[in-house]
Amino acid sequence: MGVDYDTFAGKVGKNIRKARWLRGWTQGDVAAQGISYRYFQEVERGERNPTMRMLFELAEILGVTVADLTNVAGARPGATALTSLKADPPPRGRKPKKRK
Repeated sequence: MGVDYDTFAGKVGKNIRKARWLRGWTQGDVAAQGISYRYFQEVERGERNPTMRMLFELAEILGVTVADLTNVAGARPGATALTSLKADPPPRGRKPKKRK
């Protein structure tokens, strides 16, 4: 089994912190880009649940991808990356007939 949510959130926060450190930025530098300082601190500590939009914005600000931020070792042991799988869309079915 993978990690629980709290562990996952904490590891995502550590990934965000590491991305910030790679830029050489402080939390205040990120906050200057339009994100609440307190909110950003709580996301880094794994105490807040950032929306997908916020993860996207953080990735843009920090110069990484959302996948970089959410890549958590152990989350799904043995999982195959979706990008490595070939998948065709399901066949389209007929629309159901209207009931009388």
